[in-house]
Amino acid sequence: MTSAAADGIAPAGRPRHLVGASLISAAGSQPTHLLPVTIAAVVAGTSASPETAGLIASAMLIGQLVSSIGLPLLKVSAISRLWALAVSLALLAGLVLSGADGFLMLLGGWFIVGLCCGVLLFLGTVSAAHFATPSLAFTLRLGVVLVLAGVATGLIQITGAAGSYGTYLIWFGVAIAAVLAVGNLLYAPIPPVEGPTDAATGDGFTAKMAAGLVAAYVLFVGQTGLVAYVLFSAVERGMDLSSAAWAFAACKIGSGLWLVTASRIAKPGSSVLRMTVLGLLVGIGGYGMSKSAEIQYLFGFLIVFQIAFNSLSAQMQGSIAATGPKITGRWIAGTLLLGAASGPPLHGWAIGAGLEAEFVIFAVSTALLPVVWRVVCRIDQPAAG
Repeated sequence: MTSAAADGIAPAGRPRHLVGASLISAAGSQPTHLLPVTIAAVVAGTSASPETAGLIASAMLIGQLVSSIGLPLLKVSAISRLWALAVSLALLAGLVLSGADGFLMLLGGWFIVGLCCGVLLFLGTVSAAHFATPSLAFTLRLGVVLVLAGVATGLIQITGAAGSYGTYLIWFGVAIAAVLAVGNLLYAPIPPVEGPTDAATGDGFTAKMAAGLVAAYVLFVGQTGLVAYVLFSAVERGMDLSSAAWAFAACKIGSGLWLVTASRIAKPGSSVLRMTVLGLLVGIGGYGMSKSAEIQYLFGFLIVFQIAFNSLSAQMQGSIAATGPKITGRWIAGTLLLGAASGPPLHGWAIGAGLEAEFVIFAVSTALLPVVWRVVCRIDQPAAG
């Protein structure tokens, strides 16, 4: 874990290296995707109260923020194969520690898990940003994350693993270990592709880069805040929780497969028209899923939202990376994590304050921020061959 000259950096980024990075990053995303299930398992299998178990989210988030923001501050621009393996093993050790007796062990274990997840997410975003076609690389990475999250959610529903924390940890640890093993076998750090933007900007931020990161942050505040309460809102409107959860899992798998396929056949690069269409679809899907009263409509709007939002996110991240991969690549993970951390509590506050409708309007509006940034800052990202 050093500069771009870290041990193990490949002379050129190959597709298998990106696949390895995507798998490692996807494993690092799973604890966040399965957090509601983790909390339920802790309450069911330990003496912790729901309020106390909720501190797991805080411990994990603090760990993620420390690493995902600390690494760019330390000017780390690559994670070597040796460090990737060490962090993967530390993540598994954190899961084991969380199963030991004592509340401090529980929180400490999940803090270590969060710390490691932040590094693995950083690894994934930097690898995608440094790839020859960053927009397609981010699409592949997000697709792998969603497929694994959907499969994991479905397996938990089938096996009932959340009924016991010990059983849940065993199942969860084995699943993540398998993904990490394959990812580490395929992974090698990808050096950045030098371009005219890098030569012009050196090691400093430009206003265009900063505006892109701010737009990405606000986008994630709105969309993650909206989707975090989609199951809660569905139940409030009279839907069955189990049916809504299955719809949610199916949407993750479906949208993930779509993104993986798109990363193989889609045209590289992005455009104002493509971002505009995706932004409109995100807004339609987000508004529809927040108002649907029947499961079939919820599933329809959810699948539109998941595909459009993750496609838009990949396009946005690719466009930001294209403004200077060496500079922006290491800041993308922390920016999106901060947005994802801010959205759910803001939506929760809005619900408590009777401002849920206003939050939905805010979330729908932020879907057009990427294209606004692209137009205002005159982003020109030609398709890479």
